[in-house]
Amino acid sequence: MESELELEAEYDNRALVPEHVEILPRWAREAADFRAASRFETMRYGFAERNVVDVFRCNELQPSEKPLILFIHGGYWRALDKDMFSQMAQGLLAQGFDVAIPGYTLCPNITIAGIGAEMEACCRYLGQVEKRPLMITGHSAGGHLAALMCQKDKVEQIRVPVVAGLGISGVYDLTPMLHLSMNDDLKLDLKSALESSPHFATPEPGIYFDAWVGSDESGEFRRQSEGFAMKWRENSALTTYIEMAGANHFTAIEPLTDADSLLVKRIAALAS
Repeated sequence: MESELELEAEYDNRALVPEHVEILPRWAREAADFRAASRFETMRYGFAERNVVDVFRCNELQPSEKPLILFIHGGYWRALDKDMFSQMAQGLLAQGFDVAIPGYTLCPNITIAGIGAEMEACCRYLGQVEKRPLMITGHSAGGHLAALMCQKDKVEQIRVPVVAGLGISGVYDLTPMLHLSMNDDLKLDLKSALESSPHFATPEPGIYFDAWVGSDESGEFRRQSEGFAMKWRENSALTTYIEMAGANHFTAIEPLTDADSLLVKRIAALAS
């Protein structure tokens, strides 16, 4: 078993990718430019300050008839904001899908279970407003939340058809978080870590869920995705594990901006 110091290093993506100091500000600039040039609606799905969701339309005249794509941003449940990721809708919009990007309350002002409840509320709200199925994807902590929404118990509570999911560099087993310094903010104990871990949950029967991860990510992140895909496949989900060649934890989601990327084409195929 790895020491706590080794685990800390495996999950410290900013230290593993020093270029993040350039990548994150670039994302913020690209997102601002994209928002300025795009048609989107900002809707409130709950009462908390961050309980808002941006819905980008591929057609200015009417909503798409295809399932709505929900993209959930990352940040280890305690950082970043939906407004940094607007440009990640670009590729799917070009494929004829509308894309929703929600915000959520950040730890330590909420628990991870509380964030999950906010995402349930967001999914229910979008189902009522949009009146169509959802395909749910997300990056890092957002990959975890995407998988959470594809669990059997969550789909039943959402009461909206969820056609598929895809996690990008997700964390599906939260028990390693118990040994990391970030748990000062997450405030997990063993019981809550297990209860909020999709790895140990029952998937919606027959649901498609892909676990994608960069080939240049840490061994722990690759283990998280591969192990999760294997576990859910054993429990009647249709899962696929994909390593993206040459991608690190940050560059792994950048193909979402390209309509011709394999990642966008796979999400489109799962949603169709």
